[in-house]
Amino acid sequence: MTTIYNKVKRYSVYAAVLGSLAGCSKSKFAEINTDPEKLATVTPEGQFVNAVVNIHNGDFEYFFDFYRTIMRFTETTVASGGNTANFITDNTGNANNRYGYYYTKVGNNLVNVIHLIESMPEEEQAKRVYEKAIAQLLNIYYAWYVSDINGSIPYTEAFQARYGGTVTPKYDTQEELYTLWDQQLKEISTTLGSAPSVSQASYGNNDLYYKGDISKWLKCANSLRLKIASRLSKVAPAKLQSIATEVLAGGNLFNSIDDDLMLVAGNTFTSGGNWNPLGFHSAKSLVDFMLANNDPRLRVFYQQNDYSKENFDSAVSQGALPANAVYNPNRYVGAFSSPDAVSQYPTWFRTRKIINGEGNEQNLDTVSLVQYRLFQAEYSYNNVAGAGFTSFPLLTYADICFLRAELAAKGIAGSDAEGWYNKGIEASIRSYDLMASRAKLPDYSAVTDAEIADYKNSAGVKFDAANAEALIASQAFLNFYKNPNEAWAILKRLGMPNATTPLALEVMKSSGVVQVIPRRAAINVADETNLNRANNQAALAEMATNPDFGEGASDVFGRIWWDKK
Repeated sequence: MTTIYNKVKRYSVYAAVLGSLAGCSKSKFAEINTDPEKLATVTPEGQFVNAVVNIHNGDFEYFFDFYRTIMRFTETTVASGGNTANFITDNTGNANNRYGYYYTKVGNNLVNVIHLIESMPEEEQAKRVYEKAIAQLLNIYYAWYVSDINGSIPYTEAFQARYGGTVTPKYDTQEELYTLWDQQLKEISTTLGSAPSVSQASYGNNDLYYKGDISKWLKCANSLRLKIASRLSKVAPAKLQSIATEVLAGGNLFNSIDDDLMLVAGNTFTSGGNWNPLGFHSAKSLVDFMLANNDPRLRVFYQQNDYSKENFDSAVSQGALPANAVYNPNRYVGAFSSPDAVSQYPTWFRTRKIINGEGNEQNLDTVSLVQYRLFQAEYSYNNVAGAGFTSFPLLTYADICFLRAELAAKGIAGSDAEGWYNKGIEASIRSYDLMASRAKLPDYSAVTDAEIADYKNSAGVKFDAANAEALIASQAFLNFYKNPNEAWAILKRLGMPNATTPLALEVMKSSGVVQVIPRRAAINVADETNLNRANNQAALAEMATNPDFGEGASDVFGRIWWDKK
């Protein structure tokens, strides 16, 4: 992992060169990459760094997809004032920003890297074998991320018009893609694990993850292969077992938090308003579990509420609280996620006004807020901007530990479920401790070894083989706090955590009706002016042959191939 500083202006130069690649909506896919001009003045390194930045700088994705959609229905955050009756679907029309990002900001740049290298003289190509493999790996990652909630997508024929290919790329089915990605990642692993015939060029500082460290990219390729294969647990369990057995036998997976595929963005990277997490509250299900088991990540995820002893005493003396109110020293309080709870528990969602010790009016919030600087390190407190760095985890050592624990516990592949479970807990805590330190959370105290040891032995966490799968799912879910798509995915893949697991999620109700989470995005339907409409319609028709696809493309409760009932 490496830290980037404020290079956004520099990256805009690369974006300008792309011209027709920028600003296209997902419904105009066929218009992308139609410029036949070669990018003669652009380097593979420049295109690569541009793609990496664009993977992470999507503030609309944070604003709509994460803050206002996924994080709410996965019960990791709650809206200010409580969740509304239709909160699960209110923002689905503005979500799925990843689709457009892939075709206009990420995939196009990575494919350009590959073509730039392939257009070089043979002796130059031989020096860039590793660079090409890394670009292919990152393209697989982001295409998988897009397909994860969209199903069939253009992939094998995408971005080829500039290089003599079609302007109407076919949609590859998700089943085809999973087979292809596994094959490609296996080949990439072989490439990165082999000694080159000539000295290799390096992305160097343009590699914002590993600074060109090939040993880490090799571990990333193998870890990503295992991660993608885990989605096959319901739809193709035998294939998962085969891939997992092979990957684990081959070794060279992540083995410390230093291997995490994580961008550490420089100060001002998330300074725009759409990054601002102001007003989002903690969820009761998570806070109650973390509090009961003394989870050190509690202070990383959430702020203490406003009821310090001083503020409490002021509230009593000023009549904002009754004279007989009793001070509660616990200042971590989560909000109910269920819309019905807003009317059932109104005191949880109200604030009280006092005049504080500085003579200023202050609202006292009963519920703990999210740690703003964990998501936006520049967030200002008392008009002082933060000076830390925001972390963006994509794939981590903790992820792989919990996955290995799950595979072992289910008898699919590998062994030592307890060992991998405990390694995952420690890795997750240490990784979040590092994120908190980088972000310069206010008044943050570093996690101690004793805290980690005590947590692993707490009643709701200590490994129990008889309840292994639920314990592993609960801890993996907590680990995905900063990776909302994976928190959503584990709920879909395992159905855990749920109301009966060690981390017990709330049963959300609206007007007494139990609410269920979405299973996919509202999938793009090309309009009649789109040159690629025929392929789009064919892909939708093919996906609709799945009896669980739902009531048309816009049904977010329908399922795609990997998400089998």
